[in-house]
Amino acid sequence: MGGSIKKAHEGAALNAEVDGCKLSTLAMVIDRIGEDEDGKPIDILFGAFAMQNWGIRPIPEEEKLDLSHYPKEFVEF
Repeated sequence: MGGSIKKAHEGAALNAEVDGCKLSTLAMVIDRIGEDEDGKPIDILFGAFAMQNWGIRPIPEEEKLDLSHYPKEFVEF
């Protein structure tokens, strides 16, 4: 991340809304992630584990997210 190794000393529950879809996941907190290719600060990185859990797929060529697999119903076992 940002060309260096980051150490996290805190975790947090993250509740967010992505393109109108609510989700929650666990997050590791660090002071500064780095900057994107345009030099803008990166505020949050969303990991593969959370994306898999919520059915989110990246569309890199469009710089978008595919939320068509986001669960609409929740079933408790």
